[in-house]
Amino acid sequence: MPVYNGEKYLEDAIISVLKQTFTEYELLIIDDGSTDSSIQIIQAIKDPRIRLLRNVKNEGISFSRNVGLKEAKGDFLAWMDCDDLIEPNRFEVQINYLRDHPEFGICGTAQNRFGEGKPRVTREFSDPEVIKAALLFRPAIRPPTAMYRMELIREANLTYDTRLAVAEDYDFFFEASFHFPIKNLDEVLYHYRASESSIMKVYSARQESMYKFHKIIYSKAFKRMNILDLERNFDLHYICTSTQLISSLKKLSKIFDWLIFLKDKNAEVKLYDEFSFNRVLASRFFFVCKKASQIGPRTFFFYLKNKKRFPTDESFSKVRLLARCVLYHKKF
Repeated sequence: MPVYNGEKYLEDAIISVLKQTFTEYELLIIDDGSTDSSIQIIQAIKDPRIRLLRNVKNEGISFSRNVGLKEAKGDFLAWMDCDDLIEPNRFEVQINYLRDHPEFGICGTAQNRFGEGKPRVTREFSDPEVIKAALLFRPAIRPPTAMYRMELIREANLTYDTRLAVAEDYDFFFEASFHFPIKNLDEVLYHYRASESSIMKVYSARQESMYKFHKIIYSKAFKRMNILDLERNFDLHYICTSTQLISSLKKLSKIFDWLIFLKDKNAEVKLYDEFSFNRVLASRFFFVCKKASQIGPRTFFFYLKNKKRFPTDESFSKVRLLARCVLYHKKF
């Protein structure tokens, strides 16, 4: 559990770990130079399973996560943010799955969002090949839900990129997917607290910084697919993944052409399973068309005309897209 000035919800987060039905674990808390009462809160909780490590100064989340990888003693490592909560059987369910499926190196779960805004349960792809393909665009596993099999993590020599102030886990998953399969469970075992202090919420308001961090990850992806690191390519790929709205049919057409380019490129380099990649591309195409609903019905007809370019057995809500386009919806 990395901690930086987490006093508001820290005690609740720690207690939810200490209530686990699986009890043979160590809670490694890595304080990243907190200046509030976080240290006092941690030290006041008397449990021999807690081990506190303190960075000399604020080093950032990637540094703290690398400390966790280095210091972890168990066969498995589960991450948790210091303002979230977990179900009492989280460790038990994930450990049992990883023990029963030794080929998997990372296991995530469904996630419940609570706190500010509308509550929402999020489930990611469960098929390992689809997860691998989806990681070309975005984290295909809810980051704090992840549990690692440390033997495979160390064999692959995986660490966190310290250049990344956010999206460090996305980068980690992307690299990991080329070493072993990743699985997501459908069961909701993690409760993510949406709050003003959430690091992703802070950085989401600073699109320029997010773009910079994602370029680092996309550069690695482009290298694997033999794609040039051109600014135009980064721009198009980022639009495919961000919540940035699309205001013209011309721009939507360019993004569609980019998805077709990726499909053809994958056929050339054979990096991803073809059917799984089509499934991901179909999902991305529907996603960008939703972001272009302010254009109106022309977006809907553009979607109907081109969706067959990404054949998949998965269906998307055409009625919902039509409603958005008829209303010229300007929010994502």
